[in-house]
Amino acid sequence: MRSPSRLLAAVRALLVLATPQAFAQAPEHDLKAAFIYNFIQFTQWPDAAMKGGTINLCSSPGTMLNMALQGIAGKTAHGRTIAIVPLAGAAPGDCHVVVVTEDDRGRAAMVRKIAGTSAVLSITDDPEILREGLLIGMALDGKRIVFTIDNSRAVTAGLVLSSRLLRLARSVQ
Repeated sequence: MRSPSRLLAAVRALLVLATPQAFAQAPEHDLKAAFIYNFIQFTQWPDAAMKGGTINLCSSPGTMLNMALQGIAGKTAHGRTIAIVPLAGAAPGDCHVVVVTEDDRGRAAMVRKIAGTSAVLSITDDPEILREGLLIGMALDGKRIVFTIDNSRAVTAGLVLSSRLLRLARSVQ
């Protein structure tokens, strides 16, 4: 279990990243990658889903967001190293986190198959893909990144999202 002071520091960092000043200093995709790292930090997976020493984050190579996600590859969360895995070659059970963008619209069926009802944290910054049943949707609101959470889907998938993360969301379903 994470100490309350470390958790509070992570929440503060997430809030700082959401400020317009931080947005002006960092590219949008780098900020989204930082948000995704924090989403991972604030998510608990069932023990059965966390085999091995990595948290596999599946994303499409070549996208701007995937390039930014390379910055969190190798970092640790929940005592495991984050590894970036190509989405195109992923199968059900390969991914703990799936990140999709507008470039992945043609892969919606594959994403549904990978995420299914298993313990997969699915995240997008595309409103059309979000309607496909993903858990977290990020968007720009002026110069701020905001996010929505479908917590009922998270519960169905066996994921537990921190109440602190839920409080920061623009909306929770």
